[in-house]
Amino acid sequence: MYRSVIFVHGTGVRAKKFSETLTKIKGKLQGQAPDLDVRGVYWGDSHGVRLNLGGLSIPDYHRTHGAEKENAEDARLGHWAVLYLDPWYDLRLLRLAPDATARDERAFLATVNGYRPRPQTATALRGAGLDSYFDLALADLRRAPELRTAAKTVDRSGVQHRAAVAIGLVAHTLAAAERDGRATPVGQVRDTLHSHVVGDLSAQDRGAEKPFKKVAVSLAAPIATWYGQQHRGAMSDGAAPLTGDILRYQVHGRGMRAEIAAVVASAPGDAVTLIGHSLGGIACVELLADAEGSAGAGKVDQLITVGSQASHLYELDALACLPFVREGELPAQFPERWLNVFDRRDFLSYPAQPVFGTRVQDLPVDNRQPFIESHSAYWDNDAMWEAVTAWIG
Repeated sequence: MYRSVIFVHGTGVRAKKFSETLTKIKGKLQGQAPDLDVRGVYWGDSHGVRLNLGGLSIPDYHRTHGAEKENAEDARLGHWAVLYLDPWYDLRLLRLAPDATARDERAFLATVNGYRPRPQTATALRGAGLDSYFDLALADLRRAPELRTAAKTVDRSGVQHRAAVAIGLVAHTLAAAERDGRATPVGQVRDTLHSHVVGDLSAQDRGAEKPFKKVAVSLAAPIATWYGQQHRGAMSDGAAPLTGDILRYQVHGRGMRAEIAAVVASAPGDAVTLIGHSLGGIACVELLADAEGSAGAGKVDQLITVGSQASHLYELDALACLPFVREGELPAQFPERWLNVFDRRDFLSYPAQPVFGTRVQDLPVDNRQPFIESHSAYWDNDAMWEAVTAWIG
């Protein structure tokens, strides 16, 4: 039996932090099982909070330093960091677009299946020693379920879809070369290769590749009245994602759960272990508890929640897909194996066994960090990883 592991990040996390955490998780798991496929679900940009009106709801937002931490180049590099770990991320997001006509779908797939690098692109790939890795990326793309799913939503121009193909191919190429021990090329080489492939595919539309921005809503309370008045915008940017993502999930959680199900469906093998941190753990529990939604996650036979509030929200009857009953019974389709990791110094983590009984096994750990650092310190806890890898089997 071949097993994949899928990591779902928690609240307030954006591209850079996600890529760092997933890289760390891969290292811990593949250190014990080198052939294990480990991938992630990055939902921070597609389902996290953002200031849709640029801070209009916050008094004196720009005067009080709101959005000053925004940096388009950092956001662009954060997008690349996600793609190095999940090259078909942009393609998968396109499944949310309106359905395509059969003619447009066929045309897009024909373009991808018939694509060969033009001479200038081929020369650049050979010059960088990446031509064989690009061939591998192209072969993997043509087999990827994300390609066929995205094709169902291509419009007549197809620019956004071809742009997603172009950036995914380059990210896959560079990531595969790095895994093979090749030195990582400088950003200029990456950007030149990307420009060539975009040209090959006629995907030149600056609106198709959107920078992934760090976003927030205004929920922070001032530490002191004067300081709060002078820095309200900046404080809102810093404090809001942690709470704002949770609030948004309560209203729009179906989209995040569908994103997780899509990654599960495309994962190799016939068995999947889901690892959900914080809000990611809540979303995993709800996905697996929902009879309709869990149909797309049928390969999941193991669930690991880390620093999650799922049991607490269940006791509050605040889970949309798992209404409270005193007996704490889980639906029949819920995986038989569920490990819940919590740290008593992490005040955002909760035991689950007292609520759900023997259907879940609690693993208390000590991250040896104060709150709030304790909430994200699990990934460096070697004792936790020893127990988790033994539990996965």
